Amino acid sequence: MKIKREHLILIFILLIGSLIRIHLFIGEIFPRADAVYYSHLGKNLIESGRYAYGENFNFGIFLPPGYPFFIGVTNLFFDDLFFSTKIVSLIASLITIFLFYITGKKLYNEEAGLFAAFMYAVHPLILRLSVFGNSESLFLCVLFLSFYVFMVSIKRDNLFMQVLAGAFFAAAYLIKPEGLLTLLLPFLYIFGLCGDKPPVNKRLLLKLCLVILTFALLVSPYLIFLKNQTGGFTLTGKGNVNLMIAEKGGGEDIGKLVGVSGSVYDRTAFSLNERKDNVVGFDMSAKESFVGYIVKDPLNLLKRYQKNVLNEIRMIMKLIFPILLPLFFVFINKELFQNKMRFIFLLYALLFFAAFPLIYIVEKHMSVIVSFLIVFSAGGFVNSKSAVLDIAEFYNIGKNKFTLFFANNIKHIIIVVSILSSLSYLAFSNVGNLPVPFEHKKAGLFLKNNVSPEYEKLNVMASLLPYVNFYSGARFTMIPYANVHDVIDFAKLYDVDYIVVDERSLSNREFYDELVKADTYSDEVELVYEDSSLKSIKLFKINK
Repeated sequence: MKIKREHLILIFILLIGSLIRIHLFIGEIFPRADAVYYSHLGKNLIESGRYAYGENFNFGIFLPPGYPFFIGVTNLFFDDLFFSTKIVSLIASLITIFLFYITGKKLYNEEAGLFAAFMYAVHPLILRLSVFGNSESLFLCVLFLSFYVFMVSIKRDNLFMQVLAGAFFAAAYLIKPEGLLTLLLPFLYIFGLCGDKPPVNKRLLLKLCLVILTFALLVSPYLIFLKNQTGGFTLTGKGNVNLMIAEKGGGEDIGKLVGVSGSVYDRTAFSLNERKDNVVGFDMSAKESFVGYIVKDPLNLLKRYQKNVLNEIRMIMKLIFPILLPLFFVFINKELFQNKMRFIFLLYALLFFAAFPLIYIVEKHMSVIVSFLIVFSAGGFVNSKSAVLDIAEFYNIGKNKFTLFFANNIKHIIIVVSILSSLSYLAFSNVGNLPVPFEHKKAGLFLKNNVSPEYEKLNVMASLLPYVNFYSGARFTMIPYANVHDVIDFAKLYDVDYIVVDERSLSNREFYDELVKADTYSDEVELVYEDSSLKSIKLFKINK
């Protein structure tokens, strides 16, 4: 059987995408903080049925269970949480390459599918996220699988396809709260924005009900969990912390706030509440209202929104550079707009673009916007030759040797530009290029090897860099932004065994000098471990 040329190209794209990702996979030698939370949640969910990690705050409230579930299942085979977080992201990213091929092919043609697959395979931000212990890679996989299943479902009068679409919508939401926006698709279809406007009849309403009912049934256990944990109905447990970050950030780069010792966010979110029984950011009794956030100071919100939008544009312009030409060409040929489903991918890119600045901007979140634009721009790649000739004719340049050469080779030029811009981004971007805190790993292994190798037997208090907890397999309590006596009292309140005082995450706190000498301030703690080979780190044992 003869293999089609297009299939050989697809195999080559998958091979190149796999090799680059495997190289990055091998080079990713230390987990991100999010990977610690996700992996422990996944292990606890699958092995004990307990979706919890954290003593003074359950990170299961903050992080949806979709990604942890896959980590927990994968860890049953590998018994390596760090490897499991990476392999889930890697496999999801590889699946999405093929998914972009069949989506682009369905929207335009086979050439467009190959371009979409190629751009997803080599786009620098997507490559970075494909091996991190974060939910972005899996989210993009399930999100675009949802769109593909939905596109298939509206062409078939098959009720099973509606159930399947509802299931994937639910899966997208259970990985990231932004997945809730997939529920707009059936309503956009009813209003004719996904093609010809369908007749509103009992059959159509039945399909819509099946989608919504399937979605509701699958997400209801998580919604009940959130209600039991927070005391109220909510679609995401991120609300309090996200709104606090948004207000304190004032449109600044979120990387300059979260995890930065002594920042305004650090001081606010991790100070003790009035009762001194939790940190402010994780106090579930403090209910932040999104409506209140919008209406209490509209002028300030508008200023933050404007600043966030400008920051977002700056990020996106850098990220869409590899697809800038095809994105421009897609608007040249009017025939490309005959299929309304193509507009959905542009519409969703604009929808996320408008929504993100309401809270804050993070570069990795831009991956969802870029991904929608990759699929949409695939038509511009197919149309690039005729678009160049149309532009030349519009400006009365004519079909000379230069324009013909440029038009005949424009697709090769687009590919070369995309590769070169991707390589430059990978070389100079700060995404993922974080200092590796090996001193935390050494301290964690000290506890595991010398104190207790049992999983979650110890309770270790640490900062937002919970690596001692990860490598020792300990439970986690957040260290408050407080003086040494309040920190020790807080540790005793939550039955903490060890306190981690590290220079890397605490050195700019005003009470740091007290904390590093905690054993001289109180006889309730004793220094049991110290390492200054990289950054200073100390472990204080609580005397019980």
